[in-house]
Amino acid sequence: MKTSNSSNRLSLAVACALALAAASGAVSAQNLTPNEARDTWSENSRTQIWLNAYGECWRNMYGPPPGYGECNPAPIARVTPPAPVVVIPAPAPVQYVAPAPAPVIEPTPLPPRKTRG
Repeated sequence: MKTSNSSNRLSLAVACALALAAASGAVSAQNLTPNEARDTWSENSRTQIWLNAYGECWRNMYGPPPGYGECNPAPIARVTPPAPVVVIPAPAPVQYVAPAPAPVIEPTPLPPRKTRG
């Protein structure tokens, strides 16, 4: 009794070859160099200016921010003249006038009642 077929072995060999080819491509895509030799860790990345096709600046997100340059201009100090001093005079004193006394209302006597009788 024959347990393995040659076509089954061939298909297994092809599947293994494809799997190994995919794995080797992923491994070769990784940068396995030491940290000192990587592009983003080199001293040049601090002064390197990255521009896209439209001339817009891009920044590397690794490491400290870049110094002042083409893409990161230094702030400009502006000299402004001092604001004119406006003196507001104090309000004139107002003489106190006491309020008038309230009027006194005296009750008027009621007329006498008329009685029936």
